[in-house]
Amino acid sequence: MCRTTPGRRNGPARPGRVRRAPTACWLSAALLAACCGCDQMEEPPRPAPPPTTTYPVPAIRVLLTGPDDPEARIATTGGYRLEADGRAIAESDRALGPVAVRREAGGWRIGSGQAEGRELRLRPHEGSHFRLNETTYRGWLRLLPGEGEGLEAVSHVDIEEYLAGVLAKELYRTWHIEAYRALAVAARTFALYQMATFGPAHEYDLGDSQASQVYGGLDGETSTSRQAVDDTRGVVLSCGEPGRERIFLAQYSACCGGRVNGAYVIRNANRIEPLMGGQECTDCSGCSRYRWPTVRVAKRDIHRALLRRYTAAAGLGGVSRIDVATETPHGRAVWTDVIGPTGQKLRVRAEDIRLSLLYAGVPAAKGLNSMNCRLVDRGGSIEFADGRGFGHGVGLCQWGAQAKAQRGLTAEGILAFYYPGARLYRVH
Repeated sequence: MCRTTPGRRNGPARPGRVRRAPTACWLSAALLAACCGCDQMEEPPRPAPPPTTTYPVPAIRVLLTGPDDPEARIATTGGYRLEADGRAIAESDRALGPVAVRREAGGWRIGSGQAEGRELRLRPHEGSHFRLNETTYRGWLRLLPGEGEGLEAVSHVDIEEYLAGVLAKELYRTWHIEAYRALAVAARTFALYQMATFGPAHEYDLGDSQASQVYGGLDGETSTSRQAVDDTRGVVLSCGEPGRERIFLAQYSACCGGRVNGAYVIRNANRIEPLMGGQECTDCSGCSRYRWPTVRVAKRDIHRALLRRYTAAAGLGGVSRIDVATETPHGRAVWTDVIGPTGQKLRVRAEDIRLSLLYAGVPAAKGLNSMNCRLVDRGGSIEFADGRGFGHGVGLCQWGAQAKAQRGLTAEGILAFYYPGARLYRVH
């Protein structure tokens, strides 16, 4: 997801609770499947009586390192147990001091010692927490082989505790509690969807960066983030006929720039009502990137960036021009045709042009904050003019949510605006 950056806007906190709909088991395959078709939806239902049945809170697996990171420094704040392939290799009631861990043939190098096995598990005792490099986390840690000589560090943590470490990294600490509550519901829905769709085939469910949701662990938590999570505990966004509701990929971004985008601008998405976009959202005008100046990027740099993500870009032989193939009703490019000097054509999603330039580290593209802009051919370069917003603009707009909260909207009202037709449902 696209996180916010520190700014000046804030608002008074006014307590209020998100409405909770009838409870359903979070393990339900129907609920955790991708939502497919909810054109006739009602407003979020009235509060229901407290449920008589509760369900366990799931643990989510969060990748905390890159796959090619060669080393990690681990520690604990109190007692711990360290395991290699399930067998204990160290245990103490005292804290583990910082120790470097690296992969080696047949196992692991842990400080000056060695351990055989494919994976390591660091399990803090009750009341203790683990540290990875400079950050303290709840839950327990699993270390696995990564790419090449690298390793992967995966946190296993209660999803509600996880969310408390997400919200304060995705929103300003001084922002309104209703904006926090709204994002808590969206972020919980996003995380559970990732668990159900991406997670089963992988060693982790999501990452800890903007590509997923920014996660700061225990160090990232605040009293506001914990309160927002507690107030919305187990509540998610759902879509579908009553009794057959399903969660969906509830994405969000920092600033939509005045118009919410449909999910189809960034991925192949079912055209469901909550993700169709099109809502006018001038509440996000307080963001410094609500409007941004023209960005000019050389065509040769665009071609080099595309080569890193698209092998077919090699057949272009360069970039002669970029034509907008399809766009939204409000003029945001969805698909583009990248044309080479000899007429070769490569169809590329507009958002992928931006991401390719950013991932390639093209300096001139640093200010390309979104693809809510006009593409203008300037001979040897492409101008991205009339820029609006920061991020993909799909779903909840964080700056817009804050301004709506300041105007008196509750979390429910904010969610109803950004995900129209969605219903609130409690899953644990």
